[in-house]
This record gives sequence, C-alpha cells and structure tokens, in this order.
Amino acid sequence: MKVMKLIKKATALFLTVGMIASLAACGGASSAPAGANDQTADTQETDAQAADAGTTVSAAGSTAAAETAAAIDKIVFGTNAEFPPFEFISSTGGAIGEFDGIDMAIAKQIGDDLGAEVAINNIEFDSLLIALQNGQIDAIIAGMTITEERKESVDFTTPYYNATQVMIAKEGTDITKAADMKGKNIAVIQGYTGETCVKDLGFDYVSFKKGPDAIMDLINGKSDVVVIDSATAQKYVNDNAGQKLVIIEDNEQFANEEYGIAVKKGNTALLNALNAEIEKMVADGTVANLADQYAVAAE
Repeated sequence: MKVMKLIKKATALFLTVGMIASLAACGGASSAPAGANDQTADTQETDAQAADAGTTVSAAGSTAAAETAAAIDKIVFGTNAEFPPFEFISSTGGAIGEFDGIDMAIAKQIGDDLGAEVAINNIEFDSLLIALQNGQIDAIIAGMTITEERKESVDFTTPYYNATQVMIAKEGTDITKAADMKGKNIAVIQGYTGETCVKDLGFDYVSFKKGPDAIMDLINGKSDVVVIDSATAQKYVNDNAGQKLVIIEDNEQFANEEYGIAVKKGNTALLNALNAEIEKMVADGTVANLADQYAVAAE
C-alpha cells in the first residue's frame, strides 16, 4: 500500500509557465486552457460590457502586465472553505478575514498586485458555478479542477496546481486500487472530482457536503473509503493521526488534474488580468512557497 505525502516537493507539483497541457481527472485526456498571451481582449471594452460579464471590471488604459484594458477595483471570489489546505476558516484570522489557505493567499496576492479590494463569498461547492453565472461572484477560487464539462460554461485561467484523486481508508484495509472499492461503502464530497470519478467507475456511494463529515463517517466505520483530492486527503490524515488512516493511490485510474480560477464565460478582461498574475506567481515561486507554508507533509 502506497502512502503519499501532501507535497513531495512543492516545485515538482506546480506548473511552469508554458507547461499547461496535461491529463484531466479520472483518466480522461484534456487540453489545458491557453495562457494569458493567447487571450484577446478589446482594448476599449466598456463598463457596460464588463457589467454584462458579472464583474467589477471597468474600462481604463492599457496595462502591459495583464494585456488588458481593464482597471479592477474589486474582485469577489467565491470559494468553499471546507477544503484544507486550499481554503478553510481560521479562528485566529487568515489571509482574507477569517478565510485562510493556499487559494486565499493567492487571492490576496492578486488583489495586492492589482490594487483591488478582494472579498470572499463562502458557498457550497456545487453551487459555485451557479453563483458565478448569476453574478453573485466575479470568480471562483476553490481548488476547482479544470474539466471539459466545466469549460462549456466558464472560462478558466492558466492552471496553477497539479493534483490527483486518492482513497483514504483505515489501516488494514484490503483496498489497494480503485477497482477494490467495488461493493464497499464509499464516501465522497458532493460536487468534488472524487464524486465524478466514483460515478464513472459505476460504484454506489454516499455524498457529503463537507469533507470532515465524510472523514468522520469513515472513522465511525460507516464508510470503508473516502475518495478526495490528494492534498486535502493528506491534511485530513494528518489532522486525525490517532485514527490510523492511510492514503491509497491508483495513478492508473486517477490521472493528473489541474486547478484553475474560473470566471464567467467571455469575461476576457478579468481573465487576462488573472492569467497575468497566475503566470507571474508560478514563475517567481510564490505559489510553491505558499504550498510550503500551508502544507504539512506526513513523515
């Protein structure tokens, strides 16, 4: 049984600028979105057009860094603060108010660099896309995997993180690969990639709205296995060290996946600005440093 660390080496998990083509989750192939230099925007985009895109972007002069004509005053990011170490609520304060984690620190840095106010709207994960379409939020930063299905309704930035799905079970389990979950009591988190993967396998499962609830179901013996993203799995195992939980990988079944920030489709002004920021933060090591800061690797 292979037990995985959260981040074997942070820089190895992150994309370098220009390396943005990889496999999608659950074993399917996918083409990653183009970088900021491939995006196009009307340099005279009007306030009305930006409003139609559901953002706080207004027309302004050209900016070389983002290759866009928009000056961004405020960005309302939607997230689901139940996905440590990417987003969670901290009782001692976080990167943005009570919200902390890798994604929250990235959002804060974006706001600082653009001179924009950043606000967080904490929403259930499977409601984030609806909130974006309805204009409740300007962008989604929530450890969201870039998929072909999601790309039909939103535009994604350049990917900023590589991950995969893994299984969490108790020590002594006979599960060594994804196929071994057949006939087992499987727990997933509603709307997460893990749910899609288990569904694609044709297995029955129980879905939870929060990761900790699925983990508690496993600890209490009601579930045999939880399928979830690798980084979050490691955090939950670390946080429940006395429960003898283990992480099981199946790299053949669960392929590499990429996280990106989603914006309303056609909102190129905001997309270009975010792309410029993400590419810079990946290239200069900011994202990798944040991963080191928030990740606690298992020994």
